[in-house]
Amino acid sequence: MKLLVTDESVRLARWLRLLGHDAALMPARPLPELYRQAYHESRVVVTRNRDVKAGRVLRVVQLASEQLDAQLSQVVRELKLPIGAEEVFSRCDRCNVAVEPAEKAAVKDQVPPYVFQTQQAFHRCPSCRRIYWAATHWDRARRVVDRLREEVRHG
Repeated sequence: MKLLVTDESVRLARWLRLLGHDAALMPARPLPELYRQAYHESRVVVTRNRDVKAGRVLRVVQLASEQLDAQLSQVVRELKLPIGAEEVFSRCDRCNVAVEPAEKAAVKDQVPPYVFQTQQAFHRCPSCRRIYWAATHWDRARRVVDRLREEVRHG
């Protein structure tokens, strides 16, 4: 499922991407442009803006909270988004593009020496060229995934 997150929820868009979901970010624009993009790209709009209304061909998730954890929970529950551990960190949190495996030798000069020595697996965004590896944020994301799975399971 493809999402279109409005500009007041940038952190939510990044977390949805980290969880492996296609979450495009819509900068502040007039509502007709938002509706047009969502329609042409077959995206569900995720927003805190109360002026955005669902229609016959447009699905909208109106975020009830300003808190990131509550927003993540709401979107996952309402849209029944899959929460698979294998999808976590599969997208660039900045570009929203699927990352690709990168050879360790190819990233040697692009990561800190300690990271190069201690990590074996690397991924690269083909768009912005950002390099990813399993650092401390990996553990936090896994905890978020586990919490969301429990919430969905216990409903």
